[in-house]
Amino acid sequence: MKKLLLVEDDEMLLKSLSFYLKTNQFDVLAYDNGADAIEMLSDSNSSVDLVITDLNLPFAGGQQVIQAVKNSSRPDLPIIVLTASGIESTELEVLDLGADEFISKPFSPAILLKRIQKLVK
Repeated sequence: MKKLLLVEDDEMLLKSLSFYLKTNQFDVLAYDNGADAIEMLSDSNSSVDLVITDLNLPFAGGQQVIQAVKNSSRPDLPIIVLTASGIESTELEVLDLGADEFISKPFSPAILLKRIQKLVK
């Protein structure tokens, strides 16, 4: 079973998306802030197959989560950014930082699932 790191500060979205992904055969580690996610990523004993992060997070933003992945022992770890920002410059910035996908909220869970499946093959 593939393991996903989900970082989202909207509690309802975090819970519903975690449930949806679990029902689609993924193990989900869910965090509501960037700092805890970065700490988890820096733990050498923890391993995930993909990161899904919001950008506007408490304590450490999504950009910092992306940088933590790129500076980790697994810089090739796939990253999907979910955000309410539909601004082109923001999308370009996170793609330049190393994100693999940029999905604007609101989004289709089925489309997100397909993108996850594509990245974790």
